[in-house]
Amino acid sequence: MKKILVFATLLLLTSLSAYAQDDFPKFELSGMAAMQVFDIDVLDNETMWGYGVGAQYNLNQYFGIVGEWAATHGESGPYSLAQGGQIYYIPKLDTRVQTLLFGPRVSYRAKPVTVFGHVLLGAGTTKLDDDIGEFNYNSYTAWQFAMAIGGGVDINLGKNFAIRPAQLDYVVIDSDYQDLESAAGAGPGMFHNLRYQLGAVFKF
Repeated sequence: MKKILVFATLLLLTSLSAYAQDDFPKFELSGMAAMQVFDIDVLDNETMWGYGVGAQYNLNQYFGIVGEWAATHGESGPYSLAQGGQIYYIPKLDTRVQTLLFGPRVSYRAKPVTVFGHVLLGAGTTKLDDDIGEFNYNSYTAWQFAMAIGGGVDINLGKNFAIRPAQLDYVVIDSDYQDLESAAGAGPGMFHNLRYQLGAVFKF
């Protein structure tokens, strides 16, 4: 009888262990709305709006690999800048920023919520476009190094669906953009941005 009880206990513990190891989604797909405070001084650090998508593959319940693409845009100007005794006139511009980032994400999973943090690396690009047409100005930067450090929380509404009320990232984009920043005396360099996202997550 003792052998049977020991065997049943071991079988139960093994089953619970296997269940705990498998009780997490293998894949997660997210769609999000985005707000970004873009660090370009001559445009007064404008607030930009956009969207993003993400895909995550989970190696276990704590650790996953994620890829995210996001695009935000806004309007700035017109703006006059005095520098070195000269006045620079910057027309009304449509400003656009894109990032494509990959990296590890660590998650703490409870039944009601999932809390996560990540460090993502990849590339970003910016575009400034004279959408009025007065100056016929249109400029892209090359895709260069970008990084996001941040995290967020998901509210689980079921096994396969969650609402993401907050994902906050500190986003750094290296840029060869020289026109506006050089006019301000800063030269090309890093853009340091804050980005907030919210949306929905589908889990498989």
